[in-house]
Amino acid sequence: MAQIQYPFSAIYNSETTLEPLAGNILKITNIGESANAPYGLTRLVNISYGNLNNNTGVITIEPDPARFGLGDLPLGKITILGQGEDKLFGTTGGSATLDFQNFVGTVSNTISITGGSGTFDGAIGTLLLSENLTLNPDRTAPVRGLPLISGSFQTFQTVPEPRNTTAIFSIGLIGVGFLLRQYRTSN
Repeated sequence: MAQIQYPFSAIYNSETTLEPLAGNILKITNIGESANAPYGLTRLVNISYGNLNNNTGVITIEPDPARFGLGDLPLGKITILGQGEDKLFGTTGGSATLDFQNFVGTVSNTISITGGSGTFDGAIGTLLLSENLTLNPDRTAPVRGLPLISGSFQTFQTVPEPRNTTAIFSIGLIGVGFLLRQYRTSN
């Protein structure tokens, strides 16, 4: 198996919505596009869940809603999409700090790549997402941002076994050399 390493760094133009579910628990949906993402991975869709601490403005972000007592919801996931079947799959966890008094925020997440399709079949790796936000005074309005996603991921591909052609050709050359030697010796 050969390991192929893919370094990654891209800025996405994104829109994030925070949907209240129960108490301080939020469904976080992020959709983004990048004109210059490497390997053609220009679109992303992320769903995760968060627990907002109203006293500190910190949102703890997890892919599993059961960690917040909501086991009946599907697991969160991120998909980074490219051309055709080229996709990366994973989960997102981390934190965001929202300061609604000054209308600013920061996000720091880890994206765990757990699979892929097309060129990226079987991908694994870790990407980091960092973002500074300008918040809308309307807390229900989508937040637009420019997250930087960077890190690397790898895929594993089988290396073809050597073929017998080279060995047969080499034996043939040795045989021809032997016959030429006998021919010269007899003349």
